Amino acid sequence: MATSHFPQPPKIRLNSLFVSKLNISRGMLGANFDVTFTIENPNLVSWVRFNRLDGSILYKDSTILTYSLEPFVLGLKQQRTMHVKISTMGSQDVDQPAVEEGVLDEMKRQGEEGAVDLSLEMFAWATYKSGWCGTQSVTMNPQCLDLRVGFLPKVGFGSWISGGPITCSVPMLIN
Repeated sequence: MATSHFPQPPKIRLNSLFVSKLNISRGMLGANFDVTFTIENPNLVSWVRFNRLDGSILYKDSTILTYSLEPFVLGLKQQRTMHVKISTMGSQDVDQPAVEEGVLDEMKRQGEEGAVDLSLEMFAWATYKSGWCGTQSVTMNPQCLDLRVGFLPKVGFGSWISGGPITCSVPMLIN
């Protein structure tokens, strides 16, 4: 087995995605998103500290929701399952970016027809540390694309149709 001086990117698996109380009215999105994913550090010789992790939920190429997670550390070969609940219903903690006109209306129509295609994207600023190589700062852009969410008619509840888990791609850039 070859040993690399460069750390491997974390493995990120999306385990579940649920949407409830979906309501799109007057160009505003109201919904509760419930996402569970697992982040694994596959490295035997370096731990990773996630200094900042910002996430987005996208419909097509438009960001409909952004959120941030608290910093955390993954030790050697350690994994962490994260359950993230995001609500746009009167929350001051959730940033709703300006969405191009008509995008949410299109999303609403697609949901009424039974399914919406969403994507999850994250930007992570992390530091890898190992005994012999010191520290290395990296930026990552994990992406879970083409997630089909099926909705019950007129209820506003949807769940990820393929049922997961799936491994997301994790492009990494050395700083």
